[in-house]
Amino acid sequence: MALLTGEELAENLEIAYVAPDAAVLDDVALAASDLIGYLITDAAVTAEPAACKQATMSVGVEIFQARTAAGGESVSVDFTAGPYRLSVWVTKRVMALLTPYLDMKTQVG
Repeated sequence: MALLTGEELAENLEIAYVAPDAAVLDDVALAASDLIGYLITDAAVTAEPAACKQATMSVGVEIFQARTAAGGESVSVDFTAGPYRLSVWVTKRVMALLTPYLDMKTQVG
């Protein structure tokens, strides 16, 4: 079972889960689930603790926003571009939520 579904992502983003957007939302949810799933233990993936689900939702929102925002960047109210969303920081921002569930085999250095 995935840590995040397209329907959950749509609900969080407050958008409709209908075709053709449903396929995009499912792809984003799967990508976020895979990304977080590689960082945590198999037991945590199976148990789906709330912290892991919240981290996956956060990453999913970032991926979706990068796909839909102009140039993949966040844009503030005064139209100044922010930093590119999909970088190493997409998972670093949620590490505090994942710390108890990290698979130490994935840690290098």
